[in-house]
Amino acid sequence: MTKLTSEQARAQLADIRAKYAESTKFDNFSALIMGEAGTGKTSIIATGRKPILIDSFDPLNTLVLKELTDKGEVLVRQFWSEQSIAPTEYERWEKQWSKDCDTGFIGMMGTYSIDSCTTWIEALVNAYCKKKGRQNNIPEIQDYQVIYNIIKDTIKISSTQGADFILTGHLVAYQDEVTGRTYSELDIYKRLKTRVPLLFTEKLVTLSKEVPAGIKHVLLTNAAGRYRASTQLGRNGKFANEEEPDIKLLLKKAGLSAEDKVI
Repeated sequence: MTKLTSEQARAQLADIRAKYAESTKFDNFSALIMGEAGTGKTSIIATGRKPILIDSFDPLNTLVLKELTDKGEVLVRQFWSEQSIAPTEYERWEKQWSKDCDTGFIGMMGTYSIDSCTTWIEALVNAYCKKKGRQNNIPEIQDYQVIYNIIKDTIKISSTQGADFILTGHLVAYQDEVTGRTYSELDIYKRLKTRVPLLFTEKLVTLSKEVPAGIKHVLLTNAAGRYRASTQLGRNGKFANEEEPDIKLLLKKAGLSAEDKVI
């Protein structure tokens, strides 16, 4: 094989740099927003860039946004009618989501969200098990990797449509058997607890804190105590460890556009 000359090597390096620069020309981000019940996971979605589209799998969860939905500032598609013995919602959602990706509709949104990954995955598993004829909606050993791949592929595709993509997730506490310390982790399948967060640049945690005036919601951007949060947008001190739960505020601090889209 002929050895490259220095000039050819420089040209190849320049080509790699150019292709990388082109592939990273974006002003949208992806965030996994995790929290326990009542900490404002759904509410923070409404602080993102408009138009905001939420595909909701958590029954009645988006009622906290009623004022904004009444104004048309936040659009909610409901996938609440799931029954484990007769699942319908995942296939109904998947058909619509695929169409929206193909037509570019999601990319026209300022923010697109699936709320929440816990109930969305439950609907997926129900549909998959029904299709495969599994008893009691319990996957067999060979099913898990297929299900995991569907979940990961959907997240990747949703993150690259041109809208800010937010996936919410419920946290549950667990105790480390070795150290005895208590941590919080996503309420999803064990092997996905670490794999799903890897697909997001922003892994943020919503918390409720007692203040003299009552309860205040805050957004954790870095690991603290039993919570595992991290940020790439807020690196180098752009974000405080605890921020106001406001997506547009974070975008401004990160030097990204916080402007709404106009359709």
